[in-house]
Amino acid sequence: MKNCSWVATERFFEGVQHAKNYATFRPRPPEQLTERIVAYLKEKYEGQLDLCVDVGCGNGQCSTPFAHHFHQVLATDVSSAQIQVANALVHPVNVEFRNCTAESIPATAGSTQLVNASTAAHWFDLPAFFQEANRVLCSNGVIALSSYGLASHVFIHPTKSAELHQALVHFYCERLGSFWGTGNRHVYDEYANIVVPFAEITREEFWTEEVSTTLAEIAALLETAGPYQNYCRSKGDAAGRELLDEFITK
Repeated sequence: MKNCSWVATERFFEGVQHAKNYATFRPRPPEQLTERIVAYLKEKYEGQLDLCVDVGCGNGQCSTPFAHHFHQVLATDVSSAQIQVANALVHPVNVEFRNCTAESIPATAGSTQLVNASTAAHWFDLPAFFQEANRVLCSNGVIALSSYGLASHVFIHPTKSAELHQALVHFYCERLGSFWGTGNRHVYDEYANIVVPFAEITREEFWTEEVSTTLAEIAALLETAGPYQNYCRSKGDAAGRELLDEFITK
């Protein structure tokens, strides 16, 4: 039995500059998320933690926190640009980055204690991914899927919290709604409709972190979003900039 702890691959994060922006502006996972995943794994598996495979690793933001728990972390991504940026960043020596799809993991059968996918599984060919993850996992290994979405972004401001949030919803859902990829819907639905083909499933929803940010940083984060990138591909970069300026002004 494989345990699942959670909240053809679609490709959006291909350019090197986009990958660099992703590394700079995407939020990093809360430390307690990594600790909870490892604790859950240890509830199911009592042996040595030899290998964690982080699938859809991007620039490695979610891969490196596992480094001190495992002998090796194998971090994979379908985007060669993301892997190029990841290798250019400082990371622990036991983290290796590989360019491959989520549905073809370069690990031997039964070799892996944890297959992790953070803010990535919604782009996978999920049936093929689950089959491949099941192949590489050892007995009582764990698949961990996690993400964050629009509902997670709550503005805290003395007088303008609701208006700030409404401006974000208008930009992302109304102005960009027709440019969502299939995976964006899974994120918006908080992974509720992902069919997990294993008997034992645990779902937990409890991590928030309060951070101070600027409007410029929020705008830069939105530029890395798949729907915004789709909009720019369809309408042109100038039109994308106009749309972002409209949000900033609002």
